[in-house]
Amino acid sequence: MKIAGIPRNPENSPNMSDKDMRLFHEIAEELRKSGHSVTLLDESDEIPDDCEALFHMSRTAATLDRLAECEAKGIFVTNPAAGVRNCSRREFVEILQRNSIRQPKYTLIDVAADKERNLQFPGWLKNSKGWSCKADDVQFVATAEEYARALDALAANGHSEAIFCEHIKGDIVKFYAIRGEEFFRYHYPDPSATKFGLERINGEAQRHKFDAEQLRETALQAAEAMNINIFGGDCIITAEGEIYIIDINDFPSFSAYRSEAAKAIASSIIKRK
Repeated sequence: MKIAGIPRNPENSPNMSDKDMRLFHEIAEELRKSGHSVTLLDESDEIPDDCEALFHMSRTAATLDRLAECEAKGIFVTNPAAGVRNCSRREFVEILQRNSIRQPKYTLIDVAADKERNLQFPGWLKNSKGWSCKADDVQFVATAEEYARALDALAANGHSEAIFCEHIKGDIVKFYAIRGEEFFRYHYPDPSATKFGLERINGEAQRHKFDAEQLRETALQAAEAMNINIFGGDCIITAEGEIYIIDINDFPSFSAYRSEAAKAIASSIIKRK
């Protein structure tokens, strides 16, 4: 089979581009070991006419448009373009709400007009468009004054809309999955090894008891609703064992599980074709 691969633009992978690229190349190597022809491209490269399957980490609008065209031609694309777009924050929270998947309560915010809005603090103010590429895209705000400053930072970065989410006390747990494969992993994060260190807000993990199978089922339900196949995410586990999904990301670096993830992703590509 002739397979093409497109990596993620470093601008869409803050502090994670090296880890993303290591996974990207391991997937290519696994596919080659299975006897398949693999061509690695840049986002600006033309996709070969004889391409039969395509794995990608792209989040760039123009590339996603091209990938959607490939899908229309019957080429298997690991994460459909529409699914990647669904990981943008507003789309994500609205999809979870429509599918009754537990998440923190949220409010849509007009960055220019809602500085005096009556909100319950503490909470999280998040850029509603795209992914977290800068530290100011997601901010913990404990007071009305911090909220106003956070809005100013979003406005300075050109954002007109934000989402304010309630703060849920509990353990942060990161999870990773590949639909169609027996691959689901989770762990408590190391705040020093994350994009912006925001995990420190919830403090040291208390390791509250929870139903791991329920987490797996909830994560897969969310991914199915979002039309995403290779994904990771974050959740909060409360002292009562309740699970709140707070983020879903397309094609994470799987850094804690990279080699086994590369094998599973390669397997999913081969089987889906």
